[in-house]
Amino acid sequence: MLVLSLVLNGFVFGSVLLLSSLGLTLIYGVGRVINFAHGALYSIGAMFGAWLAVRGLALGWLLPATALLVGAVGVLIDWALFSRIRHRPMMDGLLLTFGLAMLITGVLYECGGRSIQVLAPPTALAGTVHAAGVSLPVYRLFASLLAIAMAAGLMLVLKYTRWGLRVRAANDNSEMASCLGIDRNVLMHSVVGVSAALVGVAGAASAPIFNAYATVGDKMLILSFMTVIVGGLGSFRGAVVSAYLVGMIVVFGEAYTGGQAALMVLFILVMAMLLRWPRGLFGEGRTE
Repeated sequence: MLVLSLVLNGFVFGSVLLLSSLGLTLIYGVGRVINFAHGALYSIGAMFGAWLAVRGLALGWLLPATALLVGAVGVLIDWALFSRIRHRPMMDGLLLTFGLAMLITGVLYECGGRSIQVLAPPTALAGTVHAAGVSLPVYRLFASLLAIAMAAGLMLVLKYTRWGLRVRAANDNSEMASCLGIDRNVLMHSVVGVSAALVGVAGAASAPIFNAYATVGDKMLILSFMTVIVGGLGSFRGAVVSAYLVGMIVVFGEAYTGGQAALMVLFILVMAMLLRWPRGLFGEGRTE
């Protein structure tokens, strides 16, 4: 029964990780930006969601409001910062996003992020599901299903809409996409906004599980990067599979060996992927 319980919790954690990883994959695939501020955006979503929840806003309004706020922050960041270094070396982007992450974390500290906010799930989702001798909180099941629904919705949008066609074109060959008349700056504004909205919802939805504070997104950032590397840089299919793989490794590792040992296993896996399979699980990722 312990194994089944760990599988279910790994599924929940992997679902939350999926939303964050898809956002990173989107940004890198279209803009070739490795966004170290992604974890800070997760923290914004968690703290803003907690702030709204304390003031009595229902979950059905809280999550869209968080998506809009964090998405708008993402668009602003791309317009004000990322667009200025679009054609500069990748190291400039790494340094910029790292500094931006520190700035956002400092602001969150001043806005109450030093203390951990422990949130209870909504009353309607406060129960526990019992099946096959295993118990799982209803809210965790809800959070995982929400993440899956949002990821599936994103995939459908990417496959069947004009915006999705442009994103896939820029992901495959950004220079050719520009030659065909796709405005990369406008596209990147929307891509970074969608990416930020996804990770913001992930932070708000998981606040009753992982709590809310200024640095809650730091671990999620590290695990998201590992997920993207294992799945392949820019590979959406790889990100989906590797999110659950990483989630299972973390949950089983923490249960049997402790958290640090689980991270060590992940680091070994990441190093193996970089050395032997740099294009990820399905061979679709980029290697530049």
